[in-house]
Amino acid sequence: MKSLVALAEENHQPLVVSITEYDVMVAVTADTNPVFETSVGVIHRINDWTRFVAHAERGQLQVLDEDVATLVTENPHATVDLDAEQFGEVFDDDEESRLGQTQTEYKEWAVERLQQHHTTTVTYTGDNNVTYNKTCEPNRSDISVQSIEPVYLPEIPDTTDIQAHTYPYEYYPAGPSRVTAEDAIHQCIHCDMSGISETYTYCPNCAVIACSSHIKTERLEGEPICTGCAVTERFALKTKYFYDEENLEAFREEYADMPLHEKAMENKWLAGGSVVASVLLVVGLLVIGGII
Repeated sequence: MKSLVALAEENHQPLVVSITEYDVMVAVTADTNPVFETSVGVIHRINDWTRFVAHAERGQLQVLDEDVATLVTENPHATVDLDAEQFGEVFDDDEESRLGQTQTEYKEWAVERLQQHHTTTVTYTGDNNVTYNKTCEPNRSDISVQSIEPVYLPEIPDTTDIQAHTYPYEYYPAGPSRVTAEDAIHQCIHCDMSGISETYTYCPNCAVIACSSHIKTERLEGEPICTGCAVTERFALKTKYFYDEENLEAFREEYADMPLHEKAMENKWLAGGSVVASVLLVVGLLVIGGII
């Protein structure tokens, strides 16, 4: 039995997590080559080479998601012998699943699955110009299972606890590659935004992670703050965000002492619009006065 394990470089310390589960899988390779004929000749043909991966524990077999299956099938070079003592030095605990069926049972399941997958209805016109529908289902003899390879895939869960919030992160590793199963870090707590392609910021005020749409800048301290915990008030017709009432009150006093032009700069769009309006007004007066 092999295990797909990410091998750390010699100059790096291994990641320590609370528990590792070794999910047992079977990688199935099969050929399907049926030909369907009627009195008018061949109406359908299948020539397919298939490789898929399934959970192999006891109970109903389940085909893996495409990303996880690809991780297994494209990283055979990353397989190593499963040494429980070796991994016990890296992880606090580990759990190893067991094969739930015999190789013959896996083969029968694979054949039935491929029969269902390739079954289709074909429409054709007979010699009498009548249209017919025929269900084309491969026979068991049309399907040749080339190999059934058992493999252990580590499922590594980790959590990050910040104040009252827990952020789980779980992934499957295989050599230098990995597939994320759960990621609460790249996810906004205030909306459905998720995924590593977006930008997320930690709010030090309430310890949540939020997307760019729900992160603002705390006016007094200049640090990130999320819209969920911020205390707000409008200054120069623009909403400002504060960690708490104390910071808001401190800025009220600071704002009251500002000269007029600094107050206007609290809303740069408004200040810029005022400048443009003033210039246009002056130009208009000069035109009316015949100066220009």
